[in-house]
Amino acid sequence: MQKMRWLSFGTAIVLSSIVIYAPLQTAAAQRVGYRGDCNQDETVDSSDVLVLLEHLTGALPYTEAYAAQFGDMNGDHILNAVDLTLLKRIVRTGAAPEPILQSELPPIAAVNPSMPTRGTVRVPMFLVSFPDCPQTTKLTAAEIQERAFRAEDLSDLAYPMESMSAYFDRASYGRLQLSGDVYTYTAKKTSSEYLQAKDELLAEMLHAWNDQIDYRNYDANRDGVMDALIAVLPKDADEAWRAATGVSKLTETFDGVKLGRRCIGRSDVDTYTRFHSTWLHELTHTMGLPDYYKYTDDGSGIYGMYGDAGWELMDDGYGDLSAFSKLMLGWYEADEVSVYTGGRQTFRLKSGQAAPQCILIPRGDLNGYMSEYFVLEYHTAAGNNTRYFANNHIYPMFSQGGLRVLHCNAELWDGIWGPELKWNNFGQMYDTSNQKQRVLRLANAAEGGAFFQTGAVVDGKISGFHWYDEEGAQTVETGVKIAVESIADGICTVTISPD
Repeated sequence: MQKMRWLSFGTAIVLSSIVIYAPLQTAAAQRVGYRGDCNQDETVDSSDVLVLLEHLTGALPYTEAYAAQFGDMNGDHILNAVDLTLLKRIVRTGAAPEPILQSELPPIAAVNPSMPTRGTVRVPMFLVSFPDCPQTTKLTAAEIQERAFRAEDLSDLAYPMESMSAYFDRASYGRLQLSGDVYTYTAKKTSSEYLQAKDELLAEMLHAWNDQIDYRNYDANRDGVMDALIAVLPKDADEAWRAATGVSKLTETFDGVKLGRRCIGRSDVDTYTRFHSTWLHELTHTMGLPDYYKYTDDGSGIYGMYGDAGWELMDDGYGDLSAFSKLMLGWYEADEVSVYTGGRQTFRLKSGQAAPQCILIPRGDLNGYMSEYFVLEYHTAAGNNTRYFANNHIYPMFSQGGLRVLHCNAELWDGIWGPELKWNNFGQMYDTSNQKQRVLRLANAAEGGAFFQTGAVVDGKISGFHWYDEEGAQTVETGVKIAVESIADGICTVTISPD
């Protein structure tokens, strides 16, 4: 069946070829900066004191997510006078500043998202009505809030879409705790009058609640930018109000906090499996990830990663986030990522739905994961992969799972709106034929997108298991092959060797 589409746990263990335990080859934690280097010029001096002071006084607050990390001198995730004092001490004494390692920042931080990917994050959700198009749900704001942000409930028929908080808790291995508040608002104008003025609607809404809400509660990383905002419009609103995420152009602050990336669009509150999946997808955009489905038809009639192995929240709106997504979001620690370094190496992987484990086959320098590589994960029909929902019916995504091989290209470049993943579907460099570089591809799409099972060999005969050439085609041999030795007792054993 073609999919419905819409436009510290254990570590991976590396074994030698004769199954004798060998040292774990993991991705090295790279330095991304220094604490106190508030202007990120690789030095800590009086200019950084001025940057932090201007942020704390509100004269020039940080506007990029994770920028606050550089001024957080004591690592408590709060910027205040204590950090300013510690920074002044470093500058006065000339003491060596503390390095910030890659593991402290998710790779996706490079594209300046607004919502942090780890820790406790709280988001506001507004149910918006229009004079010409009101909300029709009978649920109260409190009932919607309880449903969207409650804890995991394995017995709920809507599992794994029983709540947004529970989904992210499972996907992140407990590393992102999402909560939120739900409010209602009736706009002053008709729905069509805001189609080209979304920020006007949002400003109007934020002002209306300004006396009752402290918007600083929605800035978890204290960077002066609201982490995310969800504006839910009536399900009967114009089709042009399709749910989408964008960067607000509002310069006005509310309680000293600017609006960052905002999610806005129509949604059926009462069909809550689809409601939750819609806003989970959009919130993941606020964390920096792009869509994985194609925006234009390449002639195949397939708009994303096809087949059982292709399910992914940022592709289908259902399914667990892939190992690539979790890698970008910083949901793996360095010792949970195994890297193939040459020769013959055997790895044992637990299900990605049970433990944070994956294997990378890099083309060259991993560059903090912002490069071209293959990622291998053992993907199973559990947790967020249990089932999906369509037209009031429940469907299994797949039956057994297996090894999934994804071709990833996370190169960065400076786009129109700032740093972005170079090959994202919305970027200037993307080839709309969909045949050239993409951020994410399924390695065996031409073979029906099936998982690799025991006995399978992944080599140059498999479609998509090639590097990109200078023209963007997948023609360059990898020089390696992957053998699925066994899948048993919750473990997928994989051997990678020269081809």
